[in-house]
Amino acid sequence: MKSRITITLDPEVHRLAKQRAVRRKTTVSGLIELLLQSDISVKKPDLVRSMIGSARLRVPESGKDPLHDALRAKYLRR
Repeated sequence: MKSRITITLDPEVHRLAKQRAVRRKTTVSGLIELLLQSDISVKKPDLVRSMIGSARLRVPESGKDPLHDALRAKYLRR
């Protein structure tokens, strides 16, 4: 359930927000909600960034894992 709130905007900002809302086929409230959601979602990559390098892949001995050898030959052309 959504909550109803009141915000105060500069008249020019409100005019521009209404124009943008019309172009995006939404409301000013919808624009504000999208803005806040995108700001919150920007923080998610920090979690991903902190996890980079935290795991190591096993490297099987050559010739012991045919699937690994085939994929390595196909994608890692060294």
